[in-house]
Amino acid sequence: MLPTYRILVPVANPSTQKGLLQLAVSLAQPAVGMGGSDLQSAAVHPLSLIELSEDYAFESTPAEADRIIQERLGKLSELIESLQPPEARKLVHPIVRVTNDVARETAQIAELDRADLILVGWHRPTFSSNRLGGRVGQILSTAKVDVAIFVDRGRERLNNLLVPYAANIHDDLGLELALRLLVNSQERRLTVLRVVVNGEAENELSYEFRRVIEQLPVEVRSRIETPIVEAAEPIQAVVAASANADLTIAGTSREWGIERQTLGQYTDELVVQCHSSLLIARCYVKVRSHLTSVLPQM
Repeated sequence: MLPTYRILVPVANPSTQKGLLQLAVSLAQPAVGMGGSDLQSAAVHPLSLIELSEDYAFESTPAEADRIIQERLGKLSELIESLQPPEARKLVHPIVRVTNDVARETAQIAELDRADLILVGWHRPTFSSNRLGGRVGQILSTAKVDVAIFVDRGRERLNNLLVPYAANIHDDLGLELALRLLVNSQERRLTVLRVVVNGEAENELSYEFRRVIEQLPVEVRSRIETPIVEAAEPIQAVVAASANADLTIAGTSREWGIERQTLGQYTDELVVQCHSSLLIARCYVKVRSHLTSVLPQM
C-alpha cells in the first residue's frame, strides 16, 4: 500500500537538523486509536541534495559523487536512529542525489513523489530588505505544493501549540498542521488565537474548519481553546502568547502584511521575537486536506 501522506524534508546538515526531522515525524506519525495505527499510511523523506564543485575533474566526478552519497547516507541513518519514538523511524526513507540546482530538484522530487508538504528549516536570524532569499525562497517560488518553514528554538517537546488565526488559506493550512499534531498525541493542547484590533469585527474560523472541529472526537476537541483578545498591536499579542507555547504555527498572508517573495512585517517580527519554535505555513493547493490520513471521516 502506498503512503497516503508524504512529507519531503530538505536536510542541508544532518548534524544540526534533528528538530526539523523530528517535527516531520510528529506530523506524519498516525495516532494509535484514531484510525491511523498503520505506519504505512505516511512517509517522511529526508532529502539531501549534493552540489559538486566544478573543481572536480570530469573523470573523477562519478567516484567522488558515490563517495559523498554514501557518506551522507551514513549521517542521515545516524540522524534517523535518534528519532523518537523508535517505531516511527519506519516512516523515514532518505533520498540522496547529486544535482546542480537544489531548489528545482526539490520541486521536481516533490511533484514526482506526490508530496503533501515540503517541510524546510530556516536558520537565518536576520533579513535583507524583508526578502526571503536563499534556497528557502527559491523553494517557495518553484514548489507546486504546500510548504512549511520551521524556525527551531530547540524545544524537544511540542505539547503546547499556538495558531494565530486571521481567516485565510495560509492560516487554514497552519490550523490543519496543528490538528495533525494534536490528533497524533494525546499530550498536546492547541490554542487558536484570534486578535481583535480597536473593536473591529472578530476573525471567524472558516466554515470548513468549524465543521472539522465539530466532527472531531470529544477527546481531541476538549484539548482546543479558541480565545479572542483585543490589542492595538496584533504582532505583540501573538509574541506574548508564544511565551506559553512550544510551537507557534503562523500562516503567511496579506492580512499580516505578506507580499510575494517577502515574509512581511508580521512574520519577520515573529521569527525574531517569537518565544517558541515557529512554523510558517504557505498554502499552494487550496483543495488538499492534510487531515484525511489521520481522520478518514473528514
